[in-house]
Amino acid sequence: MMIAVKSAVSTVLAVSFIAVGSALAQADVDVDITGSATLVVGIVDGEADADADMRLGLSGSTILDNGLELGLSGNVRADGQQAPTAVAGGRYSSLTNGGTRGLGDDDQDLFLEGAYLFARGSFGSVHLGLDDGIASRLAVTAPTLFQSARINDWRTDLSGLNDVHTISDFSGHAPKITYMPPAGFLGGLIGQVQLGVSYAPKLAACDADLCAPVDGFATSADAAVLGEDRRWKDVVEAALYYQKALSSGADPLRLGVSASWLSADEEGEPGGTISSALLGDYHAYSLGVNLAYGQMVLGGSMKSTNASLNNDRDEDYLAFDAGVTYGLGEWNFMLGYGNANADRDAALLLGPPPPAVLTGRVDRETQTAQAGVSYVFDHGVTLGASAQLIESRKNDQLGGKEDSAAFLFESAIRF
Repeated sequence: MMIAVKSAVSTVLAVSFIAVGSALAQADVDVDITGSATLVVGIVDGEADADADMRLGLSGSTILDNGLELGLSGNVRADGQQAPTAVAGGRYSSLTNGGTRGLGDDDQDLFLEGAYLFARGSFGSVHLGLDDGIASRLAVTAPTLFQSARINDWRTDLSGLNDVHTISDFSGHAPKITYMPPAGFLGGLIGQVQLGVSYAPKLAACDADLCAPVDGFATSADAAVLGEDRRWKDVVEAALYYQKALSSGADPLRLGVSASWLSADEEGEPGGTISSALLGDYHAYSLGVNLAYGQMVLGGSMKSTNASLNNDRDEDYLAFDAGVTYGLGEWNFMLGYGNANADRDAALLLGPPPPAVLTGRVDRETQTAQAGVSYVFDHGVTLGASAQLIESRKNDQLGGKEDSAAFLFESAIRF
């Protein structure tokens, strides 16, 4: 059944790409190229380190005589820190991970991150293919100056300890369909409201431990037991974004709010295996709010998940962040704080052979603070510097307390 569904999805995508591609080839096409690149260098606990991240996107669309816009879009990414499977909302927010990062060799840093069809019209918009889910697309988090070296939604984590992640991106770039009604479909009487839903029929299986926990939470033996052959189906997510000016004038006070909900049905190896008994369906919800006045933005966000654990608790991972940014001409300043807490029973971990159940709890709490400054040059180039302090606490049998101090410089370009 799984092979049939995956084959049907692949067939629909292939036929759709051919059909839309043929329509674009016979029409006037508007092509848009976008991209970003960051280079982060710094000193982490007294040692020099660096990381680079690059994205390049290409989109082409045409407007038909009836006003319908049809298009194709895709993007490639190069990132040495991005694992073959996307981190499902934090290193420890799930014992396993969600959708894949995209298409490419697992041993290479270059991969196809997204490739989808889209249609826009009076009905709204529809996306079909490898794309972010609506929960991550409409997410609001604490404001930041940096594209890569951040507290939340980080692309560069030179310390290896950052775990604050409030964006529901469990579906990764798995094939999905997303629908959003027109942005002004409510008439704007209460402010601008954007809604959306996404559906992914399948997530990739966790063969070769691609979905195993990151080292430091569990042993390699635990990862093998909990991570093998895990997969999910019927991944449904819904999200809302609301924006409104709360005052009038040249610099009005502006409010932005987001909320999302995500659910996925676990579909693991049948039978009475250990992983089948421990792991279950996944669900998460997240909230975010920003307030902007003049050159100042402040806000924060939170996310709660059950970490796909098969127990009676609705919450296993809880994370939040808060921050403020202020602009003064080309100069910008920020302060940010984040906290993440993974709260689970030690009996879930089996330990290395011979099996030995740990006693007590295996909570892991991470706190991150960041202060930074950046300067904006022409042509979308920024140069920033930040100091980041991280504290991670876990069971002594799993390593105990870990601290890290990082001084980072980020050079970024966006076009």
